[in-house]
Amino acid sequence: MLILAVVLSVFSALIYRNLESRLYESVDNLIQSRAEGIADAIDTYWETKKLEAMENGGKAIGDGDNGDGDNIEAFSKVDNSNFAKIARNWVEEKSKDVKLINTIVQIFDSKGKQIVSSKNISNKLTLPREMLNSTLKGNNDVYDFDILYDFDIDLPGNKSLPLRVFIMPVIEHGRIAYIVQVASPLNLVHSGLNKLKATLLILIPLTVFFTAALGVFLVKLTLNPVDSMISTIRQITVENLKLRIDIPDTKDEIKRLADTFNDMLSRLDHAFSFQKQFIQDVSHELRTPLTILKGEFEITLKKIRSPQEYKSVLMSSLEEINKIGQMVEGLLTLARFDSQEIKFFMKRLELSALLESVLDDMRVLAFQKNISIDLLTQDKIILEADENQMRCVFFNLLDNAIKYTPPNGKVMVKIHKNNNLAKIRVSDTGIGIPENELHLIFDRFYRVEKSRSGSGFGLGLSIVKSILNAHYGRIEVESRQGQGTTFTIFLPLSCSP
Repeated sequence: MLILAVVLSVFSALIYRNLESRLYESVDNLIQSRAEGIADAIDTYWETKKLEAMENGGKAIGDGDNGDGDNIEAFSKVDNSNFAKIARNWVEEKSKDVKLINTIVQIFDSKGKQIVSSKNISNKLTLPREMLNSTLKGNNDVYDFDILYDFDIDLPGNKSLPLRVFIMPVIEHGRIAYIVQVASPLNLVHSGLNKLKATLLILIPLTVFFTAALGVFLVKLTLNPVDSMISTIRQITVENLKLRIDIPDTKDEIKRLADTFNDMLSRLDHAFSFQKQFIQDVSHELRTPLTILKGEFEITLKKIRSPQEYKSVLMSSLEEINKIGQMVEGLLTLARFDSQEIKFFMKRLELSALLESVLDDMRVLAFQKNISIDLLTQDKIILEADENQMRCVFFNLLDNAIKYTPPNGKVMVKIHKNNNLAKIRVSDTGIGIPENELHLIFDRFYRVEKSRSGSGFGLGLSIVKSILNAHYGRIEVESRQGQGTTFTIFLPLSCSP
């Protein structure tokens, strides 16, 4: 409302000032045109009378028939009593002219003394001293003047009359012959401006008021869905994060807000569910080795054991502790990835050489199960990556492939360039993964049911995915139960988004 009031006020002030300027400019042009016309008419009237006097042998030309017998020694208008008579005659004749009925005409001599006035003005429009001095220098001047009028003029009332006055000197042979003063009433101008002012003073508050009332209505109408959203949001707690906000049937920011909030709730729900599942999985994974440790210690403490038995218990306990340590190390690695605390040491790597190095280490495990490992490469691919992290990726994938492939099976690694990507396929002839579980295998602690008897904790593939994400790569999986699994890695040749 305040902004609207200020804008309308400034706009109205500009309109008022512009109209005022235009009206005054119009009045100035009118009285200047009339002053110039009056000067031309008086000069013409003077020339006509002068010719008549010359035809009559130089007789007096003041009133034509007064018979005063004055002779004209010169026909100059400067300080000429005959010219004064001519000017008075012309003004008196034209004072009833329709064009001049609302105009006050006064003629002054070169010294500023009034010769004639078209109206009987009690408070005469005398020439102010500063105006007279300016006019005697040959300047035209415009000024405002207020008088009390008691003459015949087509204006209502009998009060102070505001006038716009124009003064123009008439030059003859480089000297001021006389001065024409034309005054026009400003009542109509002031009346129009006052009406505009009154109209604006009424319309601005009304406009602000009705606009504000309409704005309040529209805001309430627009924010009704927000009230509903607030009511729903207040009902949402950790226990019912699946509750969602009703989406309004609009295409505005309110709908976008509701969609965004529902998306946020979905992410929070997923985060809380993941956290809950994570705690359950950690508890489950820790419970087994801790239970084994506790059981072995309790049995051992029931009686005195031989050194060999103590050694066997300690070896078994150390194995379980190593499992716990591996799990904790994996969790710490994932936590560092989540918090982006891991620093990568990027350098140029020759992909086939890196894979050959990893395969040399993995063939020892494959030999124990008589599993063959082959590497097929067509291109020499240079990759920008962290060597240790890439080794971790390939070690985890090949370890899983060997672990879940029956004896006498086969593992195949293929690499080639696909546009600006390096494509690495790791395939095995293992037990496979159920189709309905493929989307879960990268979750932390997730293990396919058939593999739960294995030694892993279900963190390897989560670490693989985190490393690839950090290298702006991705991993895909295809599998059929009993026929094997294929992991496909896509890595950009230059590690940038």
